[in-house]
Amino acid sequence: MKHPSQPDSTDSTIENPASRGALLLREFDNLGGGEILERILREQNPRKVVEELPPGDLFWVIKKIGSDDSLPLLELASPEQWQYLLDMEIWDRDEVNAGEALAWLRRLFESDSRRTVLWLLLEGSALAHFILQKSLEVMVREEDDNEIEIPEGFFTHEGVLYLRAPDTEFEPFLRELTGAIAAASLPAYQTLMSSLASVIPSELEDGMSRMRNVRLAEQGFLPFDEAVSIYSPLSPEQINLPGQPAAAVDITISEEDRALVPFLPLHEGPQRSFLQEALGALKNPLLLERLRLEFAGLANQLASVEGLARVELDDLVRTTRKAAGYLNIALEEMTGRDSARAGDLLGNNSLASIFRVGFGLVLRVKRVAETWLRMAWFRRSGFDKGFWGDERGSLLSGLLLKKPLLYTGLQEGEIYRDFAGADDLTGASRALMGLIALDGLMDAVTKETPLPPEDFGREDLTCFHFLFTFWARRRLGIEPGFAPITPEQARAFFEILREGETAPPYQISRFREVFIEDMLGIASVLPDDLRAALREELSNIWEEFRAEYEQVPPADTDMKHNPFLLIQ
Repeated sequence: MKHPSQPDSTDSTIENPASRGALLLREFDNLGGGEILERILREQNPRKVVEELPPGDLFWVIKKIGSDDSLPLLELASPEQWQYLLDMEIWDRDEVNAGEALAWLRRLFESDSRRTVLWLLLEGSALAHFILQKSLEVMVREEDDNEIEIPEGFFTHEGVLYLRAPDTEFEPFLRELTGAIAAASLPAYQTLMSSLASVIPSELEDGMSRMRNVRLAEQGFLPFDEAVSIYSPLSPEQINLPGQPAAAVDITISEEDRALVPFLPLHEGPQRSFLQEALGALKNPLLLERLRLEFAGLANQLASVEGLARVELDDLVRTTRKAAGYLNIALEEMTGRDSARAGDLLGNNSLASIFRVGFGLVLRVKRVAETWLRMAWFRRSGFDKGFWGDERGSLLSGLLLKKPLLYTGLQEGEIYRDFAGADDLTGASRALMGLIALDGLMDAVTKETPLPPEDFGREDLTCFHFLFTFWARRRLGIEPGFAPITPEQARAFFEILREGETAPPYQISRFREVFIEDMLGIASVLPDDLRAALREELSNIWEEFRAEYEQVPPADTDMKHNPFLLIQ
């Protein structure tokens, strides 16, 4: 068999798909929902364009346009696409949300009333029985029961079955829907309404849920206990590495499956990443279609782990970015950002295996953190993660989560996000090594000068208070230790640091190396790798210290609530 990453001259490439829908979706992230809708409706055959969209892609499009604004697309969609939308939108885990179900049935009815009625009488009959039984009260009045008084609020379409909808929000729609069913087939209407009394909702819901699970499993939405296996880590040695003989990965796709290959998940997920670069270097359209299919299934499997419920566009994008992120980590770490080698790796392995390698690489950092915590000085001394300050403590908290997250401090609009590449992994590892080295320094410092038993009444006490108070006392030539200095001593300390500088911003640059070397001298017992990490961490801390005080006038350097010094 030809290597899957080699081009196939008999096939058109994925960059020139035959589907007009796929061509339109290439601009999905650059267009607003209204613009996408307008472009589809301007096509020569918009129904063909919509029906050619895989159900998952149409779901993304409707989420971007907005459910209530998507009626023109619902009119053009196929029954299979309708079913996918309902499977995704009307369930709260294993239970039908009656309000959402009625809202979506109303949208379908408004888009195409005739087809909605036929669907409810045939493929959707279970849903019709369930929703109508939940939403309607039914009274029967035979021809000789003229003396029976019909309570207020009931209505009828044929003089025998009287209906009432207690929910006033949906009453007009239910009146119109039942009237349309009666007009389409009076016998079917009477059979449906008469059978509602015998419906056992829980049994009907269980059967509908089983059928839904089967349909969604084909899209990658697995039961939780199966889906969670995606987070079983693999080491890089456990998959087929670039340069090894190609594994027998079947890349053949039937015409039926090819029509269902989603475009948007793999288009949106790996943007501006090495994964996108590696995919762009692939030429075999069959391999690319296989990867699109696998990636959509992978993202859906992750959604299943997080708890499948109604999702919004942001949730869809976030899940695909998570899938792409772990794939990106594995590819970058295993190939050194070599696109050709990455293509081999993609061709010889399933995306699920590569994802598990990427997740495993992140877990290695977490395990280093957990191992250190078991013997860390700060834990033995009774401090919590806040002892390292907000940023460093938050970074440590993110690493220790069951599925580790990277702390970003709102720089990207969120406090934490998923790891997305080798740079994230390297940055987190370096930051963790810096913390471990800093912890070793505090251990060494307190062996030389033990901490006093009191906490000075400071709830926000951090390692920086101890380090700089200790160092300030040394620079001032007063008794070594961690006891708070006086305001006068604080001003004298800054006079020493700012000697020769008369106005802000105060750079205090000539004391940077003094501080670092003083601290490294105390931590001489640390191994070389931790000493290198400590030097980098001390340099970072010095820059934070310098920036904090560069604009502070001399008279204010004795402020009581000080982020770096303990002042009486």
